[in-house]
Amino acid sequence: MATVPIDRPGRRPEVFDKSLPHNLEAERSILGAILLDNRALDEARKGVRAEDFFLPQHRYIFRAIDELAKSGSTIDSVTLVELLTQQSHLDAAGGPAYISQLTDGLPRLTSVPHHSAIVAEKAALRRMAYEAHDILQRTLEPGADLAALSKQFAAASTQRSTATSNGHKLDYSLAEFLEEQFPVPEHLIEGLIPRQGTAMIVAMPHHLKSWFTLGITLGSTIAGTIMGRLEVKKPVRTMLVPIEDYPGEVQWRTRQLLTTGTFKDVDFSCVRVLPRPPGGFDIMDEMYFQTLLRRIGEFKADHVILDVLRRVFRGDINSPKESAALCEQLDRLRDITGAAVTIVHHENRKEADIMRASAGSYNLPGWANVVIQFKRKMQEGAASRVEIEVDNKLAQSPEPMLMVLDLAADAALRLESIEDSAGVAELREKLGEEWTVRDMAEALDVHKANAYRRLKKLLGAGVIEKVGKGKRGQKGGLARYCFTSNTSSEE
Repeated sequence: MATVPIDRPGRRPEVFDKSLPHNLEAERSILGAILLDNRALDEARKGVRAEDFFLPQHRYIFRAIDELAKSGSTIDSVTLVELLTQQSHLDAAGGPAYISQLTDGLPRLTSVPHHSAIVAEKAALRRMAYEAHDILQRTLEPGADLAALSKQFAAASTQRSTATSNGHKLDYSLAEFLEEQFPVPEHLIEGLIPRQGTAMIVAMPHHLKSWFTLGITLGSTIAGTIMGRLEVKKPVRTMLVPIEDYPGEVQWRTRQLLTTGTFKDVDFSCVRVLPRPPGGFDIMDEMYFQTLLRRIGEFKADHVILDVLRRVFRGDINSPKESAALCEQLDRLRDITGAAVTIVHHENRKEADIMRASAGSYNLPGWANVVIQFKRKMQEGAASRVEIEVDNKLAQSPEPMLMVLDLAADAALRLESIEDSAGVAELREKLGEEWTVRDMAEALDVHKANAYRRLKKLLGAGVIEKVGKGKRGQKGGLARYCFTSNTSSEE
C-alpha cells in the first residue's frame, strides 16, 4: 500500500514527546468501506466528522465524499479524484494513487460503526491532550489566574466526550444516562439472532441442531415467518459453514427441505455454503481466518453459522486462556465483517441449566448474546421432536419451543408451542395438592431453572398460586404451590 507522510494536526504538536493518539488503519477502513459500498457513509456519519480524522489527507477525502453524497453523485475513486482535482485538493489528499489503494486488502463488508468509534475516541483523546497542554502552559505563566484555571480545569475534566459510537455518545453523566432513549437491538431473526451479534446453539449429538441451522438459513432468505414461529423483517444473507457433516449429507438435507411447502420460496442468492475443506479448518490459523473473512466479505453476509465448534477450533475448550482467545477471534470475525456469528456446540452436562450445559469453559456461554439449547429429543414414528429453549441477553427471550422434523409432512420442519407436559390437567395429576418447583422439575424431567421459568408463566396466567413461602432456598426452591380451583383442563 502506498504511504503518505503523517502531518500531525492541531495546536503546537511539537511539544508532545509522543505521537498523538490515532489509528490510521481504522481511518483507512472507513474511507475504503464507503468507496466499496456507498451505504456505509450513513453509518460513518453517525460516528465521525471530518475533523476527527488524524491524517489531513483523510480529512480532505472524507469532506469530498460528503460533498459527493450531498450532490447525489456516485462515490468511487474516479468521482472522488475528479472532485478533489476541481477543488485543487488532490495533492493534499495524497494523490490518485493513494486514493485508489484505500480499498486494497479490505473485505467487501467492514464494521464501519466499530472503526468509527475508534477514530472518534482517538480524536477525543487528542482534544483532551490539547486542553491539558493549554492548561499546563497557562499555569506556568507569570501572574497565572488560579480561579480561572481552576474553572477551566473543572470544565475540561467534566466535559462529555463528543465521540460517538453507532450514533450514541460514548459516555454520559448519570442524569444524562437515565434520560437517554436507547433503541432496542435489532435482530436478523426476532428474539434469536441479533444483528452483528453472537449466538451459540448447544445440543447433544443427533439432537437435530444441524437441521435447525439449515432451516433458519433457508427460511430467513425472505421476510416473513420461519417454520411457523420465528419472524424475519428483512431478508438475511447467510454464510453456512457446515464443517461437521460431509457435503453430500448437507446436500441431501437441503434437497429434502426444498421439496416441502415450508421452504418453497427460498431465495437461493441469499445462501452461500462453505463445506468442509480437505484437511479440516482452524479458525485460529490466520491463513484460514483471512480466507473466511474474504469469502464473507465478497458475499456480503449478514449471518455466519459455524457448525460445529470442535471442527473449527483445535485448541482446548476447557482452558480459560485458549477459550478466551477463541472468543476474541470470533469477535474479530464479527467486528471486521459486520455479520452476526452463530456457533454450534456440543453439550456435555446433560439436563443442566441452559447457561451451564455447553462443553468446555464458561467463557463460551458468556461470550454469546444468545444461547439456544436443544434437549429432550422424542421419536414418534417417522417424526422427531426436540425441545428448544432460548436465553437472549439483548431482548425478550422466545417461549420454549418444540421443533418437529417430519419429512413425510408438507411442513417437514416446523416449530410449535410447548404444552407444559400434556396439559395442565396431566401436570396437576402428577403433582397432587401441594408441591415445590423441584417436584415440577421431576414431573417434567427438566432442570430446576427450566421448571422455574415455567412456574413463573403459570403464576402469571393465574393457573397456580403460592401457598407457603417455605424455608430459605435459591429462587424460593422450597416454597410450596398449588393449582387454583378454577384451573381448566388445558392451559
